[in-house]
Amino acid sequence: MGLDKKKEESPLSKEVVREWETEQEYWVEWEKELKEDHAKWSTKIQNFFVYRISWRTRDRWRNMKWYFHNLKTFQPILKTWRSYDYHYQVDLFKFGIEQLIKAKEYYGNECAEDAEKRIGAMRALIAEIDRDYEEEVYERLNFERRNSGRVTEYADGSVCFHHDRVGYEDERHNLFEEIAKERKLHYQKIFDLIIGQDEEDIKTEIERRIAAMSEEEKNSMSEGELYRKLYMEVWDGSGIEGWYD
Repeated sequence: MGLDKKKEESPLSKEVVREWETEQEYWVEWEKELKEDHAKWSTKIQNFFVYRISWRTRDRWRNMKWYFHNLKTFQPILKTWRSYDYHYQVDLFKFGIEQLIKAKEYYGNECAEDAEKRIGAMRALIAEIDRDYEEEVYERLNFERRNSGRVTEYADGSVCFHHDRVGYEDERHNLFEEIAKERKLHYQKIFDLIIGQDEEDIKTEIERRIAAMSEEEKNSMSEGELYRKLYMEVWDGSGIEGWYD
């Protein structure tokens, strides 16, 4: 009878098995984390050599190449550039636009009609920067003085203006006011060319022109062709955001 008695499982053995399984899970998780960390460090090392060394070396070489290229290109303006006068800042900007025109004419691959519009706007900007508004004011006022008979012209071509000492200060004040007014208009034109036309204004003008057209003119081409044609008539090529080669 005693031999047939079923042996009961010891509670201690269950604890041992549970502890062993828990320990196995721990080591499996630890090995998994170790592999993940190894993969992360491998990626970090790889990125270091690829991005920090390889790419930076390439960028430094490219920057060095462009440095010597730009040094040769900007050498004429660099000799004369100074920091203490706004004229030098404007001249430096103008020189950059001139180089952009050359690059656009040589390398540009956009539609010829669009390129001509943009180059025309850039040339208008350069012409406006070169415009001497002060000289224009002096010439206009001198012309008015000549017509007023308050000037003596000598045989050698020199001119002497006779100032009325009573009104001379008022005349001088008016001259400065004229120059200030022309200066404001001068830079307003420059910034208008840099900023470009408002797209809403262009759209409004196109809609106005379409409304004024006859049905025959509207049906002579597709809607897209008509809009493109009118857009090129209204748009003047201004806006520095579109100036690239």
